[in-house]
Amino acid sequence: MKTILFNPFIKYSEKQLLLAGVLFTITGTIAGYCFSTRFDGALDAHISPNITLAESFTDNACNIISLFVSLYLAARYINKKTRGIDILTTILVARLPVYFLSLLNIGNSLYGISKKIITSNPYDLNLTYTEVITLLFYLIITLSFVVWYIVLLYNGFKVACNAKTVKHNILFAVALLVAEILSKILISIIN
Repeated sequence: MKTILFNPFIKYSEKQLLLAGVLFTITGTIAGYCFSTRFDGALDAHISPNITLAESFTDNACNIISLFVSLYLAARYINKKTRGIDILTTILVARLPVYFLSLLNIGNSLYGISKKIITSNPYDLNLTYTEVITLLFYLIITLSFVVWYIVLLYNGFKVACNAKTVKHNILFAVALLVAEILSKILISIIN
């Protein structure tokens, strides 16, 4: 089970992973739209009550492109034989935990709490115990899923380009940061 959750890249074939990744992306895009969640960065997911299906699709496309460009360049620097399909498959599969985050906003419950926080005076914030517990639960789940996402990305990257050294790990981290910046720029230009 640990292999399936954290490193499916060594257990399943490229075709199986690619098909699963495409299905995750389509389902995640629709879930983002249905549950008012924008994936507005390679590492981001935010509640947004007015998202359209086109914006959800565009956000995901920008994130995938940004991740692909940065991770593929890093992987090719490490190993010239790295295939683009392996990096793309890694990205599509690894984004599954990010898509799960949209399910936390079923019924726009998080939007109501976040709107209350944003519009209130910081010194006069009156959150109920239920709202505080909901926010803490959301924070814990979000952090867990972001870690899961990065672990999946790293493990797929490692398998795709045969990364082994500390230098390779640093290159992966830099590529991830570049992808986040690039995705923010692309999304702001398109939207």
